[in-house]
Amino acid sequence: MDERELKLNSLSRYAKTSPLFILEEHGHCEVPAGCGGVVLRWRNPRAGVPFTMWLETDGPSEMYLDGTAPSSSRPLVPFGTHVLALEIAAYDSAYTTLMFAGIYKPDEDIHVQTTAPHGVAETSVLSAADGTWKYSLDEPEDDAWARPGFDDDGWQPMVERPERRPAEDPERNAEPYRVRKLKGFGAVGLGVPGQGGGRVWVRKVFTISDPDAA
Repeated sequence: MDERELKLNSLSRYAKTSPLFILEEHGHCEVPAGCGGVVLRWRNPRAGVPFTMWLETDGPSEMYLDGTAPSSSRPLVPFGTHVLALEIAAYDSAYTTLMFAGIYKPDEDIHVQTTAPHGVAETSVLSAADGTWKYSLDEPEDDAWARPGFDDDGWQPMVERPERRPAEDPERNAEPYRVRKLKGFGAVGLGVPGQGGGRVWVRKVFTISDPDAA
C-alpha cells in the first residue's frame, strides 16, 4: 500500500506524482499567490535547473542571461554554457560595484515530490575575484557581448572591493539584508579599479553540467 494512503485527513494522499516531472510547491510571499498562498509547478528536470538569483549593484542596472532579461529571479537555466551579463549605470571604484549569487540546491526552499531522479548536484555561481568576472568601460557595438561565443579577451577582470558603509551614504545601501544574504552564500563584492563614475558592462561565463551527458 502506498504510504500516502495511510495518512488520514491529509491532502498529501491526493498529491500527484510523475515518472518524468518534478512537482514544486512554492509558498513564498513573492510568488503570485501572495502570503499564505501556494503555487504548484510541474518541471522537467531534463530541461535544466532553476537558479535562484540574488543581485546587488552600486548603481541602477540591467541583467541579462544569454542576452535576454530573466523573466523571474528563479529562471530555469538549461544545461550547457551561459553568460550572465550586467549593464550598470554608474560605479565608484573605491567600493563594491556588484555582488551576485545564483544558487541551485535540490529540495531547498521548495517542497518537491517526484519519482524521477533528477541527478543534479548543488550548483552555484558566485561573484569572486577569480578573473572570470570581466568588465569593459567601452560600450559594446551590439548585444553579442551578452551572449556565449563573444570574444572578451580585451575585457579586464573585476577586483575585490569593500561594500559601501551605510553611515557614509545610507541612501546608497538600501538593501543591507540582500548584502548579508549574498555574503552568506559566499559572494564577494567586486569592483572596477581606477577612477569611477561612468557606465560599466560586465560578463560572467559559466557552465551547468548535464548529469546525463556522460
